[in-house]
Amino acid sequence: MGYAEKRDGYYVGRYSAGHGSWPLVKTEEGETIRFPTKRAAVTAANDEEAKRRQGRRILSRGPITFGDWANAWYKDLDLAQSTMQNYRHHLEEHLLPEFEDDLLTDITTGRIGEWERKERRAGYSQSSVRTWRTTLSTILGDAADEELIDANPAVRSRRRGRRAGRRQDRGPEKATTSSLGALLIAERAAILSGRNDEFAAIQLVYWTGLRWGELVGLEARFVRPGTLRVEWQLWEDDTGNFHRLPPKDDSYRDIDLPSWLTGLVNDHLSHNAAQPCPCHGNRYLFPGQRSVHPRRSSFSDWIFDPATTGWFPSRGQRAPRRPVPVAAETWPGSVERGRGNAARASACWLPIEPDLTPHGLRHSHKTLMVEHRVPEILSHERLGHQLEGIGGVYSHITGTMRDDLMDLLTTEWHAALAARYAMHPTSPVTALNELLREQAGPSPLDSSITLNERQPDRLRSRRPALKQSAQRATIHRVNSPNEATRGLDPPTL
Repeated sequence: MGYAEKRDGYYVGRYSAGHGSWPLVKTEEGETIRFPTKRAAVTAANDEEAKRRQGRRILSRGPITFGDWANAWYKDLDLAQSTMQNYRHHLEEHLLPEFEDDLLTDITTGRIGEWERKERRAGYSQSSVRTWRTTLSTILGDAADEELIDANPAVRSRRRGRRAGRRQDRGPEKATTSSLGALLIAERAAILSGRNDEFAAIQLVYWTGLRWGELVGLEARFVRPGTLRVEWQLWEDDTGNFHRLPPKDDSYRDIDLPSWLTGLVNDHLSHNAAQPCPCHGNRYLFPGQRSVHPRRSSFSDWIFDPATTGWFPSRGQRAPRRPVPVAAETWPGSVERGRGNAARASACWLPIEPDLTPHGLRHSHKTLMVEHRVPEILSHERLGHQLEGIGGVYSHITGTMRDDLMDLLTTEWHAALAARYAMHPTSPVTALNELLREQAGPSPLDSSITLNERQPDRLRSRRPALKQSAQRATIHRVNSPNEATRGLDPPTL
């Protein structure tokens, strides 16, 4: 039977679609109907459910093909847009080309096994084939629930075949990086893009564990002193349109920020007065460079991957994969652009973490917390997960836990900054160069002035002003940048 859900000032009706799905009662145009009373919503839901049952009885009178059932199954789904898009890809690209004209009763376990082997021979990974079979199993399982077939042939029988361990096909290990690695990658990304946005974005993901959609959908008004509020995400569909959606699994949360990260984000905001986007009318923290919002594919292919591997991706046969051309005048180099850039380049970048992905930064943040034994209840909350089991019931976050985590992140940050300073004291990235300058501390001249101010009884030079001026001129001449670096080898990359 259908039921009613109370919303803000109205009711909506839900009815059973017959396979675990409870879609909303909608108009023919696809708009959700708002009912003034609970009884009206329940009545409409029951009527819609009766129509669907009548349609199934008509459908099940004769043999049905997989293509007809898959289309009816997909039409009744009421899931997140990203899930609907994934199901559509699985059906149109892998399941329908193989099973569309087959009767449901003709699809056997052996037939499904042949299809799996053919997909693997085509070059698809085992994990992808396993995902598509799971979708097929879901579709055929719902057909079995509707008594269109006797049993689900896509369900894997346990303890069948040769046993060679629990997992015969181990996938590649997920790549992670350290705080220093994230800092170097962020620096290269900013050099590649020519702006500080990518530096701040990569640092924010590494130190908070934000998802990509949450990063792109982060609005400036949700950046608070010491906290970051996750309220929305921006999801990009196949057509390139961005949809403002709740975070994945409704993982609304406030993420604690150490003081130095708050300063980094605020400095980014002060130098980037982004205008409200035309699609949503909101001011986002990280606008796109060549589009309104950053696109995952472009960022990964032309910014993140070259920063981690030191190589640009291929553009087909005319432009194969090639190393990033770098001029080594300023460490870690500036990217040569335009025609003949490879001939003008004097160096190239070594890889930092070749297999790292943008989502791998989120894994890296979790790994950092595990290494330092951060309580699971706190790390789960920070990543937007829910701690299951007895630990989630009886564990609670305290202020001491949060303070200890902020101290940990601060210590790791200063250690990474010190290691980067040891490589070279400056950077062509403005935001990082300012941080390195702070890391270096006051200059020797500033220290002497401070020392004199603190020690008023200290003996001072009483030479005539002319000689003192001459001495200062000599000091400036000896310490000039051109002469100080004369005869030294340029830094390597």
